Amino acid sequence: MWYVIQVKSGEESEMKTLLDKLRGDEAYGECFVPLFEDVKRSGGKCRIGFRRLFPGYIFVESEDPDSIFRTLKGIPEFTRLLGTVETDGSRLFIPVGADDQEFMKTMFEDGIMHISYIHLGKNGRIDKIAGPLANYRNHITKLEIRHRMAIVEAEMFGKKRKVKFGFFTDDDPELPAVARLKEEANEGKYKSEDVLDGKVIFDIGIRPGDKVTDDTGIYGDHIFEVNKVDAGRRTVISTIEILGTCARIELNADEVTKVE
Repeated sequence: MWYVIQVKSGEESEMKTLLDKLRGDEAYGECFVPLFEDVKRSGGKCRIGFRRLFPGYIFVESEDPDSIFRTLKGIPEFTRLLGTVETDGSRLFIPVGADDQEFMKTMFEDGIMHISYIHLGKNGRIDKIAGPLANYRNHITKLEIRHRMAIVEAEMFGKKRKVKFGFFTDDDPELPAVARLKEEANEGKYKSEDVLDGKVIFDIGIRPGDKVTDDTGIYGDHIFEVNKVDAGRRTVISTIEILGTCARIELNADEVTKVE
């Protein structure tokens, strides 16, 4: 079952480190700090950054939260990271209800809420939408196209919350992830085989283990280590770590440079 742990804002990463010390405990499964891909647009260019979606929240999968609590109590840093909590831990592990677990399933991938895609019609209204935001399009209370930001207000984890979503439009660089979202919005399928337009693609000059930078500047100066190559779609797959959570990243092979 999934539980929420509330800690002092800014201490999420330290708490996750403590929990990771218990990785071998049978009572402890997955743990992540919920993040989202935030889009910043400046000078006509977009950059993606990672921010905490729910400051002060950590999600933990466990069959025996009492066992985790007893172990955590023996770690000196533990109480410093928490707000008010009962001595028996009853206010520490808050169960995640069925509806909220469904929310997590539709919103997060490896603990990250990725960007969405919005297509605007001639009247400037949303015509098509894909990605996490699609599940909450009827709950959008604020939409700022210029800043690539949507605010959703919905019932989450026992209270009304405002959640920020980042998105791309057709005016932004077409990242592989965005290309897939466009296909989804158009109810098509994106090719994943190593065959493109009837031609076999044998080599794109990049292999797992290579280090590359993103020429578009969307991810700043970060150096990525390639985990996997999809030659058919001409993409390279890597990860980026933030607050102890690894986000899966897809980059266009034609827009990266190998770092020797």
